[in-house]
Amino acid sequence: MLSTFASLVLFALAGAMSTVPASATIMILLSPDPRRGALPFLIGSLAGSVVVVGLSAVGLQFLPYRPRLKDELLASIALVAGIALVGYSLFLFLHKSRSEGTMLGRIESRFRSARPWEFLALGLGLNLRPKAILLAVTAGALIGIQEPPPLQGTLLVLAYAAVAQSAVVVPIAVWLRSPERAQRPLTALYNWLQRNGRRIAAIGTLTIGLVVAGYSLYLL
Repeated sequence: MLSTFASLVLFALAGAMSTVPASATIMILLSPDPRRGALPFLIGSLAGSVVVVGLSAVGLQFLPYRPRLKDELLASIALVAGIALVGYSLFLFLHKSRSEGTMLGRIESRFRSARPWEFLALGLGLNLRPKAILLAVTAGALIGIQEPPPLQGTLLVLAYAAVAQSAVVVPIAVWLRSPERAQRPLTALYNWLQRNGRRIAAIGTLTIGLVVAGYSLYLL
């Protein structure tokens, strides 16, 4: 179970290394009326992670596998996810995509007229990006195969969601503590993310992917 928890943390950290949720969060906090969107967006982001991971964990329990092959199956799932993370990081290194900037531009243009439920839907929707789905489904599979007691399984799902959405949770927590004092550091962080976020995400994702793949090969 300890190795499963460590793998969950790694996958959650890989999920947190994304510029889109972090940038969207900061844009909401720097908007004219951040209170209208910050908490609904936070709730949607966390709920989306919990739902995808939870459904994956429950669904994977119905797979026909033998108990003695549990460790091998866990290692195989983690290996596939690790290889996918390495491939995704290489994509980030080699391709300069404008899709993230376009997405953020569309999000920002709707902030002034958006209603709270739209911010909630945005938080939910960002969990449906390919990378987020891959990591959440993998995390759910790792939990489901272990067949933990309901309370333990719920805590693992919540822990994954909290870490994976830390790029949303932390800025909002800082802003709630002192909205006025948070304006300057949030602006600086947003500008830094636009310059360096993609590169940092690629390096972090590559590192985690290599660690997960290497450890999985060792277990196999």
